[in-house]
Amino acid sequence: MPDAHPRPDLSWRDIQHLVVRTAKTINVDDPDWEDTAAGRRFSYKYGYGTLDAFSYVEAAKTWELVKPQAWLHTTPIQLNNGAMVYTDDGKNVDLTGGEAIVPGGVNSTMHITKEMLEEDNFGSLEHVTVKVWISHSRRGDVEVELVSPKGIKSVLAGRRKMDSFVGGFAGWTFMTVKHW
Repeated sequence: MPDAHPRPDLSWRDIQHLVVRTAKTINVDDPDWEDTAAGRRFSYKYGYGTLDAFSYVEAAKTWELVKPQAWLHTTPIQLNNGAMVYTDDGKNVDLTGGEAIVPGGVNSTMHITKEMLEEDNFGSLEHVTVKVWISHSRRGDVEVELVSPKGIKSVLAGRRKMDSFVGGFAGWTFMTVKHW
């Protein structure tokens, strides 16, 4: 009987890499598909596509393990002295300062250098997390986007007609794998 686990050395990250690299595009006529900087197709509906078990298993047989996980933590960007302070009960937050969201939005830019990546032993990008503190009178009107230097845009929060919450995004963490 064949070994049920021929590659017990694969980590959860190796599995993710294999899934992304062997995924097959489905519903190719859907306009949601976009090319990523790595040349893969990505969709907000389908991710990188459907799992192709045969391709996955074949690729896993010769897969070289990814190097240990590394993180790059950056200094928070504060617009116009924006601050978040927990209230006395520790459950709520007061947002002060900051910059008003005007038509066309508010932009902030962060520069990541080769030296920063080398210092943290950063090999390849897998996940990007962004934590935001946004106060707004109608959360459903707020869009949060991450745009790479190559112009790849990841929509972290899109407009939502039915979301009329008045609290905005106080300390929300968004994550994307579109920039893999």
